[in-house]
Amino acid sequence: MKTAIWAGAVLALTMSGAALATDRNYTVGPTLVAPKNIGTVVKIHGNNLVLAAKTAAFDVTLQHNGLTRTFTVVRPEPAVAGAPMMLVLHGRGGNAEGQATITNLSKSVAAQGYWAVLPQYYENTWDDNPGLNPGIDDVGFAERILDIMQEDFGVSASRTYAAGFSNGGFMAQRLACESSDRFAAFSFVATSITRGLYNACAPTMPRPVMFVHGTTDPIVPWGGNSQLALQSVDSAVGLWTAKLGCGLNPTQQTLDSANDGTSIDHFRYSCGTKEVRLYRVNNGGHTWPGGSQYLPVSMIGKTSTDMQATDEIWNFVKNYQR
Repeated sequence: MKTAIWAGAVLALTMSGAALATDRNYTVGPTLVAPKNIGTVVKIHGNNLVLAAKTAAFDVTLQHNGLTRTFTVVRPEPAVAGAPMMLVLHGRGGNAEGQATITNLSKSVAAQGYWAVLPQYYENTWDDNPGLNPGIDDVGFAERILDIMQEDFGVSASRTYAAGFSNGGFMAQRLACESSDRFAAFSFVATSITRGLYNACAPTMPRPVMFVHGTTDPIVPWGGNSQLALQSVDSAVGLWTAKLGCGLNPTQQTLDSANDGTSIDHFRYSCGTKEVRLYRVNNGGHTWPGGSQYLPVSMIGKTSTDMQATDEIWNFVKNYQR
C-alpha cells in the first residue's frame, strides 16, 4: 500500500511498481466523498457535481502544450486499484462536472466500479478536427491524462474507454482515429463526423464503436451540414463498419418502453469479435437518452427515456479489452 499526497488530497493507492511513475508535474485537489448511504452535491471548479452514495471526486490541474488544463475524476469509494476507466468528454457550452451530472454518471460508477475521468476543454472547444486548432493538442492532452491515471492512480490500461457528447463526441471520435492503441472501445452521443476527420481517419487498430443520435437533432443534423463540413450519421457509421470489416446486414431491435414521443431503433453490425452499434433515437434531439433535459425542447429537442444511455454505453464498452 502506498500513499500519495498532493495539495491536501490523500489517496490510498495499491499499485505494482513505484507510485507516481509520471513526471508529477500536476496538482490534485481535495477528495470529496459522498456519504455511504445517500448522494450529495459538491462543487468543483465552481460547478455543481452530483455524487451518488459510495462515490468520490477530485480534480487535477496540469500544464500541457503551454496551457493550463484540468480534469475531474469520479471514482468508487473506496477506491480499488486496477479498476477500468472511461474518459467522458462534455459538449460545447458545458463543463466536466455538468456532463457527469446530466448523464447520471456517478450512479453508474457506484454500480459498475469504473473510474470516470472528465476533461475540460480549452476556450470553449475541443480540438476535434485535424489541423484546425494545432496549438491546443487535445489528443496529446487525453494521452497525458491516460498516463497519469494509469501510472499514478493504477487504473487498468487494458480496460480504458472513451465516450463523448456533441463536440466532446467529435473529440472522442478523433481519439478513435488517432489514439486507438490507448483505448479498447468508444461511444459517441449526438455526434456524426467532420469532413476533415472523415478524410484523415486512420486508426492503427480500429476499435468497436457505438453511436447514439436523435433523428430530429437541431444542432448536429442526422443528414449532416455541408456549411459546417459535417458528414451524415449514416456516413460516420459507414466509415467504422468499413474499417472494422463488418457485415452489411445489422440486426435490429426497437426500444419503446416510455410514453415520451420517442422510440429507439438499435442496430448491431457484427465485425468478427468486434461490433459497431447505432442507436437511432426517433424524434430525439441533441440530448443524452435517460439524462437530463438540460435545455428546453424548443432549443435542443426531446430527451428519450426509452433507455439509459450511460448504462448502455458501459454495457457495450466493458465487453472489450485492448
